[in-house]
Amino acid sequence: MIPQLINRQYGLTTGKEEFPVDFLLTKLKCHQDDEYPGIYSTSNSAPSSDLLYACKFAQSTGFEHIVALANEDGKIALQDTNIVGKSRPIHGFQAHENAIFDLCWAPSKWQIVTASGDQTSILFDIGSSSISPISIFRGHTASIKSVDFSPTNSSLFASGSRDGSIMVWDIRGSFQLKAENVIKNAHPIQALAEVKTSRTKRRATPSTTSGVSSVTSVLFQNDYTLISAGAADGNIHVWDLRKNYTVYKGDPLPKMSIPYGVFTCRSGIASLSLNPGKTLLYAGAMDDVIYEFNVASYNENPVGVYGGHEQHSFYIKSCLSGDGKYLISGSSDDHAYIWKIGAGPQPLLKLDGHGAEVTCVAWSPSNVPKVITCADDVRHRIWRINTAKEAHHTENVNEIRGRAYKFDAQTPIPKSCEEVLNRLKKKVNNVPSLGCKTPKSILKINQNTRMPNRTPDIPANSPCPSNERLSVYTPRMALSPLKSINELTPSHSGNSSNFNRAAASRRLEMDEASYASPTRDLPNYVADGLSPHSRTRSGTKRKKLDWLTDLSRKITPNSHSKGRKIK
Repeated sequence: MIPQLINRQYGLTTGKEEFPVDFLLTKLKCHQDDEYPGIYSTSNSAPSSDLLYACKFAQSTGFEHIVALANEDGKIALQDTNIVGKSRPIHGFQAHENAIFDLCWAPSKWQIVTASGDQTSILFDIGSSSISPISIFRGHTASIKSVDFSPTNSSLFASGSRDGSIMVWDIRGSFQLKAENVIKNAHPIQALAEVKTSRTKRRATPSTTSGVSSVTSVLFQNDYTLISAGAADGNIHVWDLRKNYTVYKGDPLPKMSIPYGVFTCRSGIASLSLNPGKTLLYAGAMDDVIYEFNVASYNENPVGVYGGHEQHSFYIKSCLSGDGKYLISGSSDDHAYIWKIGAGPQPLLKLDGHGAEVTCVAWSPSNVPKVITCADDVRHRIWRINTAKEAHHTENVNEIRGRAYKFDAQTPIPKSCEEVLNRLKKKVNNVPSLGCKTPKSILKINQNTRMPNRTPDIPANSPCPSNERLSVYTPRMALSPLKSINELTPSHSGNSSNFNRAAASRRLEMDEASYASPTRDLPNYVADGLSPHSRTRSGTKRKKLDWLTDLSRKITPNSHSKGRKIK
């Protein structure tokens, strides 16, 4: 339905022929009117020289065209991307006195929460004519790098900080709130310590944590599951928020851990993204590879890798399209790249036009493809599908500020992805096969056991002698209730299918009297009253007692008299 809507809107149909989405994405262009020079101050008409660190589209139905922008000066701006024409200045609101590294829209509400370098997160109401703060959340001791709302609970959000901790907040309360759950040292750095094993020898072993790794990204999978990534440990941790990690004295243990670092020598993850079904996780790592993990099973081996870009800083982010079929990421080579999910590690498109490192990116969740890229050239650009009218006018060529270039299908696999795939192949080949070994005691019993009259599936006219035929033992035969083979198994004359059908029908036609229990010859210890390990005794014999003990046992109290009598 989405490709048809796009084709009709932009006139890209020829009779009954309609172009696929992959072809439409090659029409992405950025016109000079869709290039914006940063966020303007409300008191100054001059453009800002501060870099943009975050951009996110609204998720509410009907408002997917609204995008929120944040820069290193602490300003927030809202932009309507449906406005096409002469670009207008984007005026911002001073939300923090330090850089804003991330922001997140509250589900089904006109609210935004921020992550700032001043160690606070602020919830803003943007439903009114002006942006106004609602609550301030304090508790971190370093810059906050990432925030994310619960997908269904708009009152719950999480924040990850450079101090190595994750805090879960409930926005219902007073102006200054306390974290509901604190995960301290969520991504510890393991160090090697020298341990003295003898008088002369020393060896290096993993010791307790010697440092704290910055939390670069937090992401809710559902209301009770939080996924986080670190800057140095190279692991993805999955946390169960039904546990109270605040009371933990040592390093908290995650519910699951995906050690991506085994595939590369460079650690660190810059951003995390989830597909709409919350089953596939995409981790943009510092080794120029975006890893695709199955978080339905939390398998540590990636199910896909995507490369071709350059990831030289943690400011470079990646995200998915609204339908989860395409992936976009910034790059240090002044371009943005788009991949098709499941089509291999090679990029599908390269967006060319920026003059510096492309950092944060955003993809509109609406039906019409619309992409925003922010770069260190203090420019953010809106990429749209070129209309049919613009495609046939050459005078608009000078007004184009960026174009999408398609990669050749024969493009070789990026070197970074090839190295990861080789490591994954070696890891899978080195894993020993998991076989179920039978204990030797069981094998010994099976070899020495003979079950006569329990072989219903051997034909009566078999060339083997009857005594050998009855001595054959298999577990299925040992548990078979059939007594003989002559009355149940037909001869091999005829079709094999008829033979199997006849054998099955005869088994169904058997009455209860034809069945015999495989334990019919074993003694019934419950009915006999004897233990399986006890010896059979004919009767109890009275022990010889001395005269005093024998006399005391004959004396019984009498209820009718106070004295005693001898029986």
